[in-house]
Amino acid sequence: MLQILFITAAAALLFLPLQLQWWKTPFFRKWLLSRYVIGLVYGFALFYVGLLDQSLTAIITYYLPIVGISLIADNTLVFTFKKTFRKQTAVKGAGIGILLLVGFFIFWTIQPLFLADEKYDIAGGEEVTVEDLPPVSEEHIPVVPLSFARYRSDVLMGQLENPAFYNLGETRIQRIDGTLYWVTPIEYDGLFRWYRSSAVPGYITVNAENPRSEPELVQVEMKYVPSAFFHENLERRVRLAYPEVLMLDTTFEVDGDGNPFYIVSYGHYTEFRRVADVDGIIIVDPVTGDMEQYAKEEAPEWVNRIYPPHIAQERNQWFGVYKQGLINRYIGREGLTEPTAWGTEDAVVGVIDRDLQLNWFTDHMRLTGEGESSQSMVGFTMFDARTGELRYFRDASGMLNGRTAMNLAERTFVRDDYVAGSPSLYNIYGQYTWVVPLMDKNGVLRQIMLVNASSESVYGYGESKQEAFRSYQLALTSRIDDDVIPGEITDLVEITAAVTRVYKWDREDNVTVRMLLEGSDRIFTVNASAFPRAVFIEAGDEITIRFMDTGEEIQAIEELDF
Repeated sequence: MLQILFITAAAALLFLPLQLQWWKTPFFRKWLLSRYVIGLVYGFALFYVGLLDQSLTAIITYYLPIVGISLIADNTLVFTFKKTFRKQTAVKGAGIGILLLVGFFIFWTIQPLFLADEKYDIAGGEEVTVEDLPPVSEEHIPVVPLSFARYRSDVLMGQLENPAFYNLGETRIQRIDGTLYWVTPIEYDGLFRWYRSSAVPGYITVNAENPRSEPELVQVEMKYVPSAFFHENLERRVRLAYPEVLMLDTTFEVDGDGNPFYIVSYGHYTEFRRVADVDGIIIVDPVTGDMEQYAKEEAPEWVNRIYPPHIAQERNQWFGVYKQGLINRYIGREGLTEPTAWGTEDAVVGVIDRDLQLNWFTDHMRLTGEGESSQSMVGFTMFDARTGELRYFRDASGMLNGRTAMNLAERTFVRDDYVAGSPSLYNIYGQYTWVVPLMDKNGVLRQIMLVNASSESVYGYGESKQEAFRSYQLALTSRIDDDVIPGEITDLVEITAAVTRVYKWDREDNVTVRMLLEGSDRIFTVNASAFPRAVFIEAGDEITIRFMDTGEEIQAIEELDF
């Protein structure tokens, strides 16, 4: 706090006139105190209200134009009201002010044109293949969309004693004790509700893996939150303790024991406030207000995200358009890509890898001109939310992009008028696969659809995750060709056994055969469209099957001999 007061008081001196005649003339001298007070108010608005970092570049950026305007105004006023003031001196003083303003404007406008290489270097994308994206188990693929999680959280808010006092905060996906949840802190609904309340009542969790799981309201009184005011505002509390850091993002997270914390990502600017980099995090206890600072390499394991989504978004943009410098960006346009615009509020989507670590995902399409659109992706990226590592999967080139997957899902349920949520791309059964949630107009999750990124004709859906995966598995075994499989498929397991029971399900223009085999408690399934002789299988027949072992109760057969 003392540093903020000192910098504010010192910077307010720049509001005083640099024209000496102001100090010598009684008529002007009486305004000196008023100008200094204006400078104090300006600094208070920047550093206390606006939470601006107190760095040298910030002071230059926000105070240099003030000096230029003062020189122009002071010399003009002195020349106007003091007849003995020489015109040449007034023109010189005002000219310096004009040069400061024009020079600063030109620098601020032109400088970004010379930062293409720097932006591409800090993005640091590495080209990888599907082998670097191991298959994710069905259990841990999140299928509950953000909008549905907020809908269920909003319903649960009605249990509060004074629900009109509060709003839902920002909802983010995170790992808690080995399971993925959407976690939403409760926030104040304005100044007067904050004044009448001693603390917000807690946070809400919604299971992201199971849409049928009930949401939970965790009651804990949190005093220091982003929606509080004055000394209880969480970000202001951080700013007063760390006045020099660049605060990049604030997110709510829960540790393995269910204790709530706010994570403030901090860093610094390079290239004169044009390129932001992350240095670490400040963990704030919203109950006590205690804070602890960590470098990004030393952050606790339970912290899911250190790099905020807007950093991931801009680095994806830089990686795509600045691969060969600025000139190629606007003239040659060789090999350039851009993140796909999905038409949602999420430019990047949080997805989970095999180790349940958070990544910011977005797919890339070719760089198009104004009015053009692309239906396929040229690759996609995974941006590690803890390390900032950006991986580019080029081997997905030519596959369906996220926007196309959403359109396909909505067309499939056009009669129901369902709306597709933000899609996520995973390696499922050795295939690049879009997972698309579908909701009704009220935001209620109705269907989960899996769309093969190589072929829009291969998809599956269901009201539950298990049903959607089984449907997709059947579609893969009966309709996909070997030449559309990206990368090497998982090794097949072979079993030779007698059929103990068989069930044949005639579904529209196809027959699905399900079997129980001797020595196994799993259900094996195959489509007659892929293996026409399967319809003649009877109990007691000995068959040989080969399949990708996904560990599921219902297992699709890849190859069949009998």
